[in-house]
Amino acid sequence: MSVVEPQGAKVREPILPPGPPGFAFEWERESDARYSWEWDDMHMPEALSPLSGDYVRCMGQGFAYRYAQLGVAVDIEARVWNGYAYFTATSDLEPDEVSAIWESMPELRRSVIPSTAGYWSERAIPELRASYAVIEAIDAAAMGPEDLAAAWDESWARVERAWRIHFFAITGVYQVLNDLADQYEALVPEASAGEALKLIQGSVTEVQDVADGLDRLTDLARSDPAVAAWLATDLSEPMPVGHAFQEALEEFLRRHGHLGQSWDDLQLSSWRIEPVKLLRDIGKRLEQPADAAVARRQHLAEDADALLERVRLRAAKQPDQLRMLEETLEHARQIGPISETHNYWIDRMAQDALHRLALRVGERLVASGVIDAPADAFYLHRDEIRDLILDPTDQRELVAVRREEHEQQRATPPPRWVGQPPEGGGTRFETPEPIPHGKDEVRGAGASPGTVRGPARVALGQDDFERIQPGDIIVCPSSNPSWVPLFSIAAGLVTDTGGVLSHAAVVARELGLPAVVGTREGTTTIRDGQLIEIDGSSGIVRLL
Repeated sequence: MSVVEPQGAKVREPILPPGPPGFAFEWERESDARYSWEWDDMHMPEALSPLSGDYVRCMGQGFAYRYAQLGVAVDIEARVWNGYAYFTATSDLEPDEVSAIWESMPELRRSVIPSTAGYWSERAIPELRASYAVIEAIDAAAMGPEDLAAAWDESWARVERAWRIHFFAITGVYQVLNDLADQYEALVPEASAGEALKLIQGSVTEVQDVADGLDRLTDLARSDPAVAAWLATDLSEPMPVGHAFQEALEEFLRRHGHLGQSWDDLQLSSWRIEPVKLLRDIGKRLEQPADAAVARRQHLAEDADALLERVRLRAAKQPDQLRMLEETLEHARQIGPISETHNYWIDRMAQDALHRLALRVGERLVASGVIDAPADAFYLHRDEIRDLILDPTDQRELVAVRREEHEQQRATPPPRWVGQPPEGGGTRFETPEPIPHGKDEVRGAGASPGTVRGPARVALGQDDFERIQPGDIIVCPSSNPSWVPLFSIAAGLVTDTGGVLSHAAVVARELGLPAVVGTREGTTTIRDGQLIEIDGSSGIVRLL
């Protein structure tokens, strides 16, 4: 998620951009008006329920931990106004001191690069596994009120710790990838925005594991007429039993079932909760020729090696710059994949663990007469849920009011920022500055090479996944590893948000999917079903 750099403690009159009617809000603290707050439409493009908003604050705590570990006097604040998530970086230092901090940040981030691989594999993943196991073991139906309330609080603390691990683990990762791109582009000035990142493509093991598992499920379904016929239905009838497909599906969900949520919204469910979403995508894969993930991965590796050889030949007379690039590339190949594996292990896995716990606690509250359905728990705040575990009282009227309010918020697009006007540019992870474009075209960053033509399928959320068909070009706000099944049938990808290091860009490159990211207006300018052509190198989307 992007964060606007702090602008010091100088008090100015807050500037609120022209926003849609109905987006009135109040500052949580008077000092909030000093900063520029940016809506995180890359990770949370839709309005959030109350419990999902509390989850956003967990993320903010994790972000702040990174700066504390680096010894930097900066904090990260998160707010949820009218259901939308806003972030900023704050500091009590003077503006010139803040500027000095940001100038020193690249070197501070580089200082953790050598220890990142060991931290991730030896400390982070074992701790995450242990925490998720504790949350999974909570039996909300059987525990006494005091024990369950304590377990509820502990689970939130564990998830907050997971987000602390998240932001510290990626500190050196994005720095080394930015360094790689800078050094590559110095040697190849005409390079497209995402070209340097091809040097490490095909290396995100978890994404490739998901792709391999989907291949196996598709092959098994294709070879079993009964399963293939069932996948062609609305899936309302039970799955044919006694088939190898069923066993493979259970194993796939055991390993990867925590994926499936389109955004970082706690209310969204995973494949483990709603496997029908995954099954529908597998059914669509039967409609097109098999494209083996193993062969695609080999092709990507060969392309990366060929690109490196071309750079070596080109930079033969610049040995010092070439040596720096190769040293950076070695680090990037070692830890660069964490730019996406952290999403698999934390963004998706922590969200799924807490989502499923909220449903189990919701079942307890239903039994106590507090709410009507387990999912109503997402319309309560985390502290309210703890209090209701200890002292159950009827909250059905409150839930109904909040559900209606949530729908109203979803229908009211928020301003991109509030407070002080934003200053400075972003990173390669963030949405690039608007790029001027001509008639009948939209421009963004070329994130994954290839030129393709096909019908645009505008997907604003999970409800739109079912409409995506083989050969469509997906046009969406953003994406993450949960979109792998759709990426494997799509012809291309266009996003509103993100840069060449965003989750959408990384996953697209891992799957060899042509992609243009950070268009800012793709979902509002491109019509659903419209024929478009995208160039994943130049970043141009042509409206045909």
